[in-house]
Amino acid sequence: MTALASPAFIIIVVTSMIILVFRDWRINAGALALQYIAVFILVSLSWPIGVAVTKLIVGWMATASIALTCMRQLTSDPPPEPTASLFFRGLAGLLIILVIFVLTPSLQATMFPRVNVYIIQGGIMLIGMALMQLGTNAEPTLTIFSLLSFLAGFEVIHAALELSTLLTGLLVLINLTLALIGVYFIVKSNENKPEPKEEG
Repeated sequence: MTALASPAFIIIVVTSMIILVFRDWRINAGALALQYIAVFILVSLSWPIGVAVTKLIVGWMATASIALTCMRQLTSDPPPEPTASLFFRGLAGLLIILVIFVLTPSLQATMFPRVNVYIIQGGIMLIGMALMQLGTNAEPTLTIFSLLSFLAGFEVIHAALELSTLLTGLLVLINLTLALIGVYFIVKSNENKPEPKEEG
């Protein structure tokens, strides 16, 4: 799995940028599903594959539940965004990537001396991009995607520090609870939307 660490990190960078820049839930759900494959690879560097695969299964379950809810509730396409908004979020994402590359050597030397550099970069990348996403939108779907990405970043770094069965189970519960909360708020926000008035 060590040979796959570099491709996994690249997947995390690409999918995190996609989730940050775009607002279409279909694109974001696909990116999040790919992101969990990369998370599984990085976690498997520290944990047995049998334990690490729980991250992949739970992540896909959470993503599928949100995607299926969006498919049934969000029947219309999101309105087109101005190019300036896409450019701003893309630039913000590039700045986060730059900061992470600059800070990683010092973090590895002082806080995570025995942790693989791709684990540090991947975990912090997920956390940083998720925080930026949370600060640039208020939609329930994107908020839950961001929280799931944030939690995935925490899990990547935590897995390199210790193996705790109890905490692993707790994180599984938190992921599924976040997905259920997301489903609830997506349904409620769709119910509160005013119905278009019929002319005539």
